[in-house]
Amino acid sequence: MKLTSLSLILLAAVCLAACVPAPTLRNDQYLKDDSLISGQPCAAPCWRGITPGQTSWAAALTILEDDTSISNIESIQPDPNLPARIVDFNDAQGGTRCCRMFSSDGETVSSVLTLLAPNLTVGQIIEEFGEPTYYVGEGVTDDQALVSMLYPDVPLIIYGFAPGVSTGQLSATSEVIGAIYLTSEDMQTIITQNNLYAWRGYGPLSSLLDGAFDITPIPTSEATPEN
Repeated sequence: MKLTSLSLILLAAVCLAACVPAPTLRNDQYLKDDSLISGQPCAAPCWRGITPGQTSWAAALTILEDDTSISNIESIQPDPNLPARIVDFNDAQGGTRCCRMFSSDGETVSSVLTLLAPNLTVGQIIEEFGEPTYYVGEGVTDDQALVSMLYPDVPLIIYGFAPGVSTGQLSATSEVIGAIYLTSEDMQTIITQNNLYAWRGYGPLSSLLDGAFDITPIPTSEATPEN
């Protein structure tokens, strides 16, 4: 699972939870978790004792299995010829797939993605972590827009919700609907492979998402062999 496209990371998980033609980004049955602002039992990029790039896969599995607030833990090996591992799980109070832990090498956790019930706001996140360094966004449907806010120094990506690009606003009261906890290496990969804006503050999405990117993907050199 390459961590390159910011929207696809979250949308793939949404479709996993409920694969429908037009995915619903807001869902009260997703994970009920305020650890981003409470810092309990640990602060990002640690999530419930699991830190990407540090926690072993075996230890992380034990943490998930012992956590009574989650359920329906399912281990997946996407390709039997590769070491990558995935674990999907739910909030114990809801029946909707919400979350995914991933390891690229099968030995150490690479990332933890959480789809969140909309109980936190962008303002609370900024109060806790400060302003994000970069952001990007796009419309998913006419009345749903996804805004990805990057914190490279944590490293962490926050997903905010707005009711469409044409009429939606990003504000302190915008709902947080997801987060992904990463390694610094994966965060750097995302920064170099996506169009990104430097943080501009709150405002109408029609103005914030104007296409005048501050960061553009770094081309991959492809040497042509000589005959």
